[in-house]
Amino acid sequence: MNLQESIDRILANESVALEGFYDRLFQKHPEYRALFEGKSLSAQTAMLTMALVAVKQAPELRPAASLYLRALGVKHKKANVPTEAYQNFVGVLLEQIGEFHGPDWNHALAEQWRDALLRASGLMFQGYETPDVIPKPAT
Repeated sequence: MNLQESIDRILANESVALEGFYDRLFQKHPEYRALFEGKSLSAQTAMLTMALVAVKQAPELRPAASLYLRALGVKHKKANVPTEAYQNFVGVLLEQIGEFHGPDWNHALAEQWRDALLRASGLMFQGYETPDVIPKPAT
């Protein structure tokens, strides 16, 4: 299995694949719970799914996916999500995905995922550094 096949399987089974992700995140990193206070975790899971769709565009990272990830970075910066949290988030997400895939999960697939998630994080960091890179809608 490769990254594209893995994402397709997750998207086809998102309610199972990502179920409990935020519980796992908060168990391992309780300090992040405050970042989600007052937010719907089901809505957060839906947004995580959309981010995976953007990651699926890798390695091409089409312009729309890149813009989406930068805009997500702007949103995270406004929500005071520390950039250091991304590494922990990626680690927990990799655990979740690995558990979902069971015996189909292997080192090569884990590395493909890690690389794609780090590329996506890099695009999100661009939103932290230059929030004005997000084009304003034409009037």
